[in-house]
Amino acid sequence: MSLEEKLELERAEQARWRPLQPERINPLTEKLLCAEFSSPALARATESRNLSSTLTFARQQVPLYREDERWRAASFDDGKSSAELLAQLPVLDKHQLQESFDQLRAERTPKGCEGSHLISSSGTTGRPARVLFSMPASFMFGLLLQRQMRWERVDPNWTQAMIRLPRDIPRQNDGHALADGSTHRAPGWMYLDKLFHTGSSIAFNRSNSIEAQVNWLRHERPEYLITFPGTLEALIYAGQGKPVESLRGLRSISATLTEGMRSRIESATGLHVQQNYGLNEIGIVATRCEGGRYHVNSEHCVVEIVDENGAPCRPGESGRILVTALTNLAMPLVRYDTGDLAEVAAGNCPCGRTLPAFGRVIGRYRAMRYAPEGTSARVNAIAETIEKLPLPLLENLREYQLHQYLDGNFELRLVVRGNPQNKLTKALSAAWVARFGETTPLRILELKKLPPPPGGKQQEFTSDFFPGIDDEDSGQ
Repeated sequence: MSLEEKLELERAEQARWRPLQPERINPLTEKLLCAEFSSPALARATESRNLSSTLTFARQQVPLYREDERWRAASFDDGKSSAELLAQLPVLDKHQLQESFDQLRAERTPKGCEGSHLISSSGTTGRPARVLFSMPASFMFGLLLQRQMRWERVDPNWTQAMIRLPRDIPRQNDGHALADGSTHRAPGWMYLDKLFHTGSSIAFNRSNSIEAQVNWLRHERPEYLITFPGTLEALIYAGQGKPVESLRGLRSISATLTEGMRSRIESATGLHVQQNYGLNEIGIVATRCEGGRYHVNSEHCVVEIVDENGAPCRPGESGRILVTALTNLAMPLVRYDTGDLAEVAAGNCPCGRTLPAFGRVIGRYRAMRYAPEGTSARVNAIAETIEKLPLPLLENLREYQLHQYLDGNFELRLVVRGNPQNKLTKALSAAWVARFGETTPLRILELKKLPPPPGGKQQEFTSDFFPGIDDEDSGQ
């Protein structure tokens, strides 16, 4: 199928979405459509031109950049590639964002690009990293979310269900958070009901029991479900397959969806699990296609994957993800270090889209440098063991967390349902000893729930060696 034929197919899919303001929305969605299948040369030229304009503005209007020697010496000629433009500039880390909020705000912005609202991301210390968003940057979130749902072939008339943390569900009419056992109802979908005609949405707290969640889904019979990967996996075990037959689509949010989890969920439900890669500080950075790659929303941001020295990684290598925002002139973040690792993809994507893309997101790197040598091998061993265990051993496992103590010992916390899972714990213990012997003890506990995380996001690995650094959500 040619690029033009694929574009026409996507246009037909886009036609299912009825915008509330066609004269405003249709030109924007058409621009997004065309970008997905433009020639790579045109895409690169457009990206570097937009980036050059953003960098020129940032140097003129953002005090932190204007006062930096490397910024002052940089050349932002249109003829440079995006990689060449960005290589001249320093990396911006989260601590700088925390300490330099006022210095990162633009002194003047073009009309319509003024700061409209503040986003705060609270991590393990609870200290927020604040970003001032412009209206265009906020508006892009809805457009890019709709792009993702078009790729998923979501019917905008479906009932959408969310199982999320209470803080992420809209407040009720009395101003209070949704209570466990209650259902939040809205006539439209969150983030999209201001742009498009949609079906209704419902929400349920993740703090409800898995059994209550399954019963809720079977009572409400939604077509589309948005929740955490661990919750999706727990639902298929509790429901012995697809938790409710009405489901037509699944989206995983916030936490890492491993390939083993994806395989188990998709095999049990017969549904593809969609996921994007996003940051509170930027918005939706990239969307995972059916070919398994994360395509960058290059109208909104530029992504680099670099090694420890800041040099671009080669295809097949993994490195740090740096993101530069293009649409937020109120507070433009340039070469923002996400703290995440991803693989560099090689060649054309099987899906046919020509947007820039990277491979799987491996996880976070920043805190691991504080852990003793050999820690990563032990963390990976637990993940790999659980990935490879047969389903009968995993059917009562809901969540797990590996914790490292200062004495070097490890504790594996299992959230399980029902009777003690002796076969599961024996299999995990045996795999650990076979790999590391008795020199690094592993204690296994079965719990009803994991300790509450300070920042609200559950981690599969925690360590007493980690300093109190922020660890924001990286998924929408």
